Amino acid sequence: MFKHAFFAAMAFAATAPTLAPAQDFERRQRYTLPAAQIGPQSFEIVEADGAGNSQMWCAAGLYARKVLGARGGTLAIETPRGPSQSAPGRRSVVFTTAPVEGAFGGVSLSVRQAGLTFSMTHAYALCSQFPNLKLRTGPNTLVRR
Repeated sequence: MFKHAFFAAMAFAATAPTLAPAQDFERRQRYTLPAAQIGPQSFEIVEADGAGNSQMWCAAGLYARKVLGARGGTLAIETPRGPSQSAPGRRSVVFTTAPVEGAFGGVSLSVRQAGLTFSMTHAYALCSQFPNLKLRTGPNTLVRR
């Protein structure tokens, strides 16, 4: 009887790490997204580290708050996901704090439609899901939440 209990305990100990729930994958991810000023109220967020739409909007909210000093208003997609202006060969999205023609609100976090808007507060709030997201605004400059 002791022998069977011993082997059962050893089998459980060997498989327990695979049976335990995985840590929240998103919380372990580290994103460092390049960002560049395009105009007085426009900036580009460059895709990096496997970041998706939510991370891009978070980065836009972070940039608007920490770099531009904006606390309210809206963020809009000026130029949807496409070739980067500041990082040749990469893809990016240009966001703006200025009003854009054909602006519309939505519930989708898409980055593929010019004019899609979200409040800066909403975009920045998305960062609570990505505590390890940072922006690289220069060669030696990182912006954190």
